[in-house]
Amino acid sequence: MALLLALVLVPPGIRVAWSVGYLDHPEARKLHTSATALLGGVIVFISAFTSWLVVQGSRAGSGGNEALFLIAGAVIALLLGLWDDRFGMQPPVKLIGQAAAGAALLASGRVPDLGLPVPLEVLISLIVLVALMNAVNFLDNMNGMVGGLAAITLAAFAWHSAARGAIGLAAAQLALAGACLGFLRYNYPRARIFLGDAGSLLLGYSLGASAVLAWVAAPHGWGRAGPALMLAYPAFDFLFVVINRIREGRKIYVGGQDHSNHRLSKVLRWPRLTVPILWASGAALCASGLAVLKLNQPAATLLLSVPWMILLCWAGVRLSSVPARPPQRP
Repeated sequence: MALLLALVLVPPGIRVAWSVGYLDHPEARKLHTSATALLGGVIVFISAFTSWLVVQGSRAGSGGNEALFLIAGAVIALLLGLWDDRFGMQPPVKLIGQAAAGAALLASGRVPDLGLPVPLEVLISLIVLVALMNAVNFLDNMNGMVGGLAAITLAAFAWHSAARGAIGLAAAQLALAGACLGFLRYNYPRARIFLGDAGSLLLGYSLGASAVLAWVAAPHGWGRAGPALMLAYPAFDFLFVVINRIREGRKIYVGGQDHSNHRLSKVLRWPRLTVPILWASGAALCASGLAVLKLNQPAATLLLSVPWMILLCWAGVRLSSVPARPPQRP
């Protein structure tokens, strides 16, 4: 339902974005060469939320409490991104808004039990959620990149949520996944509309919140490594960018074409192949993470996690040596 709604709503959404001036203009640090409509994140949210409401209305007792807290934080993330897309925002203010979105989720009481004092657990959880929001925001730098990865990963989280009986949460996650797929029709390979910060923050929050809820619901043990494995690529790219920008003496928040996927496209010499390869990698990571969650055994966790860690570390070292276009400010 969300997929169909997105397919229908994106074209008028593009016209609205042009009429009100919600546009992403070309810059030296960006890949696109012409002004492109934003508001993709708004359409993804409307499509997903409408579909979820229909499902909730048709299913008595569908257990939507977790979904309500997920959606509350998603609204904050969406509004934060909308303001940033139109007016810009200083990094400290943006971080405060992201923390507010994370706090909306943690207000549900779903705080990971780390064996530490509760205030420290809340602080660590907020840091993780904010980091993941920024990781996905950073990664939204190629057509189809975030929309495709988010659809795959949210569908995987929905599978886990449904398996543990959280049907309302699974419906919300599937609705977001479907809306992302509908949005992709207009974003990949040629983009007529972008997610904007509103969309990337919305999806970054939703993925981080889904990981926290999956971690809290999982039985104690090795299986709790599963959600982290499912989000390993956005986390990897975030660390890759942060480490390399610090090494080069650059500001972390100043964008550029220096991400792992930018450098991978140079290695492949076929940029359009980069995104499908990373989609496939994301699907493989999600399959590994779901297996880790289900099996909850040390041997399975190590066998499924260590090879990925080795591969990502090797990729980080190898891609760091690939030249990246230096950032320029307009």
